[in-house]
Amino acid sequence: MRVSVSRRQVRDLQRVAHLVAGVLLLAYVYLAPTVDGVVWLVQWVVVPVGVLSGIALWKWPRIRARLARREARR
Repeated sequence: MRVSVSRRQVRDLQRVAHLVAGVLLLAYVYLAPTVDGVVWLVQWVVVPVGVLSGIALWKWPRIRARLARREARR
């Protein structure tokens, strides 16, 4: 089963993930949380999501072209 998602929906989802990660990172930096769970969450979830979503936003045309070539080979 293949789900059809428009380019705009993918781009909007990437932007939202990137913005949420950025806001959480800013809250971490400026509020200086003392709870260990928050530190772990920021280090192992928020930062990687922010980095990966930033790379996806930056390189999405190239990623999409590579996926299209892979689908064409099948």
